Amino acid sequence: MPPLPSDTATVTAAPDNLGAQPPRRPPGPSTRPALIPVGIAALVLLIGGIGAALTTSGSARQSPSHRFPTVRAAGIKAVPGRGALGPIVTAGQPPSDILNVVPLPAGAQVKNGSKVNNTIGLYDHSLSFTIPVSEQKVITFYRAELRALKWQLVSQGPPPHGVVGYQIVGQHPSSDGYEWEVGVTITPTTFGAGTGTAETTPFTLRLFAVTDD
Repeated sequence: MPPLPSDTATVTAAPDNLGAQPPRRPPGPSTRPALIPVGIAALVLLIGGIGAALTTSGSARQSPSHRFPTVRAAGIKAVPGRGALGPIVTAGQPPSDILNVVPLPAGAQVKNGSKVNNTIGLYDHSLSFTIPVSEQKVITFYRAELRALKWQLVSQGPPPHGVVGYQIVGQHPSSDGYEWEVGVTITPTTFGAGTGTAETTPFTLRLFAVTDD
């Protein structure tokens, strides 16, 4: 049998560190003061980023395209007509508050070479469009949208002088002191005829300043 360990074996005790002092920081400048400007710069960037995001969000909410109403009864989305009416804007006419309330049905295209100066009174210009929807949808659209944009509808029905189609006329006051009229003449829908669409409806917008002349 192998001998048992001696009861007198010596056990080396671990040193007692309970009373030891914490290690001292190596000599040299501290890095803490240098971190303060870095933290301030990061905070400034964060605040600036939040401010820019809020500004962008506010701008989007105030954009005319976001404020422009679409009446559910119209059946077609309304878009601002201001940009498309550029060819007939001249010498600051029509004024901005009138251009801002002229709607177009989404998908309408300007007919090339269709702008007309009727040379009556202060201002009387027209521009023609086409859209691949039925005549009745365009009529319904303008009845609903012009009312929503505070135009007073003063006339609805067949155009004068034997013109085929349907005409809607509305009046709206302007900051320039004049009443303005918009006349929408919608002609019957055509089908096919090499246009590449099942149906196409032409219509003409006429803007007119009502004067005493």
